[in-house]
Amino acid sequence: MNRTIEEVRKAKGFTQEQVAKGVGIGASTYCQYETGLRGVPAEVANKIARFLDVEVGEIFLPTKFTISKH
Repeated sequence: MNRTIEEVRKAKGFTQEQVAKGVGIGASTYCQYETGLRGVPAEVANKIARFLDVEVGEIFLPTKFTISKH
């Protein structure tokens, strides 16, 4: 089961500001990633996963897929 960035961050005891600083982005940008208001570039996703010491797929890959007949 995949966890959200927020769940992992809180479980590790970090604030949004700490993660943002640790990966070299602004706190407001990180907040937008965490709330889903902004997509996370692959390079940043990898940095966040490394900072939180988890596999990138644990927090960034979807848990459900929808197949369209189009």
